[in-house]
Amino acid sequence: MLCRYRPPGEEAGYSLIELTIVVAFGAIVTAMAMMTFEKGRERYQLKTNATRLVWQIERARSLAIRYNQTLTLGFTVQDTVFGLTCDCPDAASELPSMTLPADDVLSAHPTLTLKGNGTIQTTSSTITLDDQRGRQVTITISNAGRTSVGETTASSQPN
Repeated sequence: MLCRYRPPGEEAGYSLIELTIVVAFGAIVTAMAMMTFEKGRERYQLKTNATRLVWQIERARSLAIRYNQTLTLGFTVQDTVFGLTCDCPDAASELPSMTLPADDVLSAHPTLTLKGNGTIQTTSSTITLDDQRGRQVTITISNAGRTSVGETTASSQPN
């Protein structure tokens, strides 16, 4: 046990300087943790938006196979709404369009043709989703119908 010598009549406890240092240290650690948490939350949000876009493509592909018909999937309304663009009421009733968040920017706005045999023809096989805060995630679409979401990375030039 560590004991400090205390002359008679002096009160026990910590000095104001000691308490100030401890509180300042705690504030610095808390601020660093909050910044790290916020960056992680933003990376997660970007990846979630990319996953929603891929889910839309995969769901449309499964509907094309189910109804054995060709469906087209693309962007409408100022490239912010992604959904079926064909005259296909059965599939359209099962797949609502999705709206992309305003702060997410796509490198391309492809039109996808989904065939009844499960293949996909697209005007762009790779799409990069950028959150305009220096992070991006890549979505890959293969002709065989496979779609995948890459890892979130830091772009070379944050906006």
